Amino acid sequence: MKKIALIAYGIFGTVAIVFGLANLLFPAALQSEVGQSIHLSHNLREQGAAIIFVRLMSLWCIFNYEGRRLVHTFLLLFTFLIAGIHWFDYLEGRLTWMSPLYNSVPFILFLALAIFDRKREAVI
Repeated sequence: MKKIALIAYGIFGTVAIVFGLANLLFPAALQSEVGQSIHLSHNLREQGAAIIFVRLMSLWCIFNYEGRRLVHTFLLLFTFLIAGIHWFDYLEGRLTWMSPLYNSVPFILFLALAIFDRKREAVI
């Protein structure tokens, strides 16, 4: 279970750093409307900085596996909120069905890791 968790933290962290850096450095590549709105550009860069922080939390879980429970809970909450935002926008008709699906994958992954980790601890 530990190896699976470390791989999950690594994959999530890698995707987060790529997306975060893209938002931070090249917001126009992700949203074509950025050139028309300084506020959108600013918000995307702030989002990029926040996502880089999430990547650092994921990295912390890799190197501090035994003490990761609180940070894992925060990652679970973050991914829940991101998935919720995308499901809300999908149900309002503003997004396609793929958006909430792929944004729910990290939440489901972190939830499964938490459940299996608790079951493993109960056995020990």
